[in-house]
Amino acid sequence: MHFKLFALLCGAAGSALAQRPSGTSICDYYTTALLKEDTPANQYALLTVLVNTVVIGNYSACAVGGGLPGILAPANYGGEQVNLLPYFNGCLLSTNVDDMPSSVNFLDGGGAAPLMNNMPANNPNSNQ
Repeated sequence: MHFKLFALLCGAAGSALAQRPSGTSICDYYTTALLKEDTPANQYALLTVLVNTVVIGNYSACAVGGGLPGILAPANYGGEQVNLLPYFNGCLLSTNVDDMPSSVNFLDGGGAAPLMNNMPANNPNSNQ
């Protein structure tokens, strides 16, 4: 269900940009196009699916063929191996706390598991 939404969103992006009325926001347009009703709850659902898919890749039961890996998956860019996960899981001094280099586990709320359930984290005190 969620991947289908994302696939429709991506597939329609090119032609939809030309069709979207100038007075309608992108969020309003796609929420109505994909979820029929433009409500705050539907906008939240659409953005949750979009962001989670970008972060962890295809995660719905409808996802087939490998498709979209997400930014946390190791990849090759311009012939170089790239792995962004250590910047998010606390393995590197990748952020600042009180003007000091620090490591913070931004995935401490369960990592991909809660994202696959369209939740931000498994607990409300998470950095995730």
